[in-house]
Order: sequence, then structure tokens, then C-alpha cells
Amino acid sequence: MKLSLRFLYVLPVLGGLITDRAFTEFALADEGSPVLAKFGLLLLATSCGFSVLYFRYMQPLMRRWFLVVVAALGGLALESYAGWGTWMVYPHVFAKLLILSHVFGLYAFYRRFGPPPFGLLMGTVMLGLLADLAVYHPDALSLSAFLDNERGFASTSAMMLLLPTLYYLNQYLTRGGMMRLILFFMGAALVIFLQHRSVWVAMGAALALNTGLLLLGRVEGARLSSARLLPMVLLPLFVLVSGGLVALSDPKVVKKLETSIGDIMHPDKQGTGSWRLKQFEAYKPFLEEYPIAGMRLKGFELPVQFYTLAEDGGGQVQVWADGTGHHFHSFYVDRLFYFGILGLLLTVAVPLLLLGRRLLSRAPLPPTSAVLIVYSISSLVYSISYDWPLYFFGLLGLSLAAAAEPGRMPVPAPTVPQPARLPRFDSFATVRHAHAPDLARP
Repeated sequence: MKLSLRFLYVLPVLGGLITDRAFTEFALADEGSPVLAKFGLLLLATSCGFSVLYFRYMQPLMRRWFLVVVAALGGLALESYAGWGTWMVYPHVFAKLLILSHVFGLYAFYRRFGPPPFGLLMGTVMLGLLADLAVYHPDALSLSAFLDNERGFASTSAMMLLLPTLYYLNQYLTRGGMMRLILFFMGAALVIFLQHRSVWVAMGAALALNTGLLLLGRVEGARLSSARLLPMVLLPLFVLVSGGLVALSDPKVVKKLETSIGDIMHPDKQGTGSWRLKQFEAYKPFLEEYPIAGMRLKGFELPVQFYTLAEDGGGQVQVWADGTGHHFHSFYVDRLFYFGILGLLLTVAVPLLLLGRRLLSRAPLPPTSAVLIVYSISSLVYSISYDWPLYFFGLLGLSLAAAAEPGRMPVPAPTVPQPARLPRFDSFATVRHAHAPDLARP
């Protein structure tokens, strides 16, 4: 009897996912516990180790990107030493480049060893998120919480929930199973119920892109037959008839939904969108003054520019204390402020190129690879409103590994001619496994 330890391959990507508050809440009551900082350093060291140890398994473009990021860190260190007499005067700024090591580390690891068991990964994420809601935030699942905007989850947790939601959709369309369909609808309903409008928009973009791939026949094994599609219509209909229609017909619920949709449609006039716009306008002069390479270390020294009215309405107060960073509620504004256009391109140009190239290639997309790519692209929509959480960098590395062309190594010619076979990107063959049978199943 042979014991497979392949389930351990889920640990590198899961290590980043469990840094989200929905998971740390099980172990740590304090959101700012120093244990989390130490665990983050451990993850950083591990990712850096993977990047160096498995560097040779990276694609040429990924290698060049890695070297450019290392050079940028070196330049930032030289600037720090020249201006402040120390190699890393403000770790907060360095961290915005160092965190990219999670992309390279997980990409290199999964190119070397092959994919993690996705069923185990997605099941763990879904179960963990639902358990956090049930144990620590059960009140957030009530109608009154919905009307009072008590979400229970942070937006990063809601965005993570989108990943298994998409996964179970594609698994249902390729393999069937009523439980997979139920899990998809449960995840989608929770995303809507938790009312993070930025996640609503990201989910809409993800479902639109995923549907387009399905209709174009790009997802391997997907069956858009009546046997698959009819339950997708009947199940929501059953929920509505069983009582869901009563809740949706409540005037308060209708008004709440209308308000949320209005916030999305008019982000500059109401809701948190107007708050973000005011923050952007407060920093716009600095974005225009340093458009190419940003303010970098000087940006950390800049006093907080964003003010809001005091609770008593008697004047303006700083939103955050000086010396803690500027806490931008937009990934794009954050990178433009600290590193300018070059810094933004340094982060997103290569992933967009590789993911876009995979979407446009003729090879079919296996369901899991399609989910990872669609999720990563939809996260770029989410990034308009929020900075990237740590776990997303790991997921991006996994997505880039899924999007990579299989590695090629010379092998002895087979004695018996084998039928031609397209590579399966569901297990995105690595250099080691390029000519081996698939080792993972969805």
C-alpha cells in the first residue's frame, strides 16, 4: 500500500490564505497580534527560499520579472542608505515590493512539484469561511444585520469566498453533482448578503468572463446541456417559492438593495465610493508631481493628507496618524503614490501578459485553471477599491503556474508510438512532470 503525501502541497498556498482575519480569528483574538507579524515573516522567508531554490523552473519572462524586482529592491536600499544612512529606513515601503516574493515563490514551487489537490484546498477555504461566520458572527446572518449593514466579514474574506464559489460552478458544469451546485449558489448568495459592493462588482466581472469562456467552449469538459442548466434554474426558483420571495418583497430589503446598487452606479456621489474619491483628490497633487517613480521613501515621511469632519462636526481631523502609512483604499492609488507608473507596471504588467496569453491560446482551459485565471483577473477589478491582501499574492503565483506552458525536457523516444495528446493545464505540467501522467484531479 502506497501512502500519498501530495495533500501537503496545499500548505504553501494555504499558508497565505489563513492570514486572512476569517481564519486568524480562530486562534487570535487580537487582530494586531505580534504572532501574525512573525508568521508573515516566516511566509516571506519561505517564499524567498522557494524563489531562489526553484528559480530554474521559472519561465524566461518570470525570471526576468523576478530579477527586475530584485534590482528595484536594491535600488530602493541604495536610496535609503544615501538619504538616511541605513539600508531599510522604512520597512513599510520595502514591504510593497518584498510581498511580490509570494508570487514568485508559489509560482516556482508549483512549477516544480505540480499543483495542489484543488478539491482539498477549495473545501478547506469554503468550510473555514462558513465556520467563522457561524461561530463568531452568527448575528451577521440575520435579516436585521443585512438591513443595518452589519457584515461580519471583511471585504478580503468576502473576496476569498468568491474563489471556491467559482470553483464549484465549473466543477458542476464539468462533473455534475447537486452538492456542487448548492455550494456555488450558497457562496454567491453569501457574497451578495454580506454587502461588500466591491466584491459584487468583482463577482459580476468573474461570472461574465467565466460565462464567456464556457459559451466559447474554452473550458475543457464543460457541458451546457439541459441536464446541467435546468437545475441551475430550478434550484433558485425552489428557494424563492419556499420563502425567499417573501424576504425579497420586503420594502426595507428592496430599498436596501436599491441603495447598494445606487452606490455602485454613482460611486462619486454616495457611499464609500465618494469617501475614496475624496482620499484620491487629497493625494492627487503628489501623484501628479511624482508620476513616473512615485515618492517612494519620502512618501512615508509625508504627513497624512486626508482629513474628515470630527464627530461633533466642529472641524477636520486626520483619518490616520502620521508615520503609519497612508492606508489607501485602492491598490492602484497606493502603487502610484509610492512607486509611480513604473511601480504599477512592475506589479501588474507581467501577470496581465501571461494570463491574457493563456486566455487567447488555442489550448482548452481545464476547469480549475479557468477558475484561477478568472479569479485573478476579477481581483484587478476589486483592486480599484482595496489594496491587495497578502493571500492574493500567493493565489496569483498559483494562477500564473496554472497559466504557464508545460516545461520541456528531453526524454528517450518511446519504443511504441503514442497517440498525440494535448497537455492538461488542470495539473499544469511542470518541468519535472511535463511528460508524466496527470497527478492531480479537480
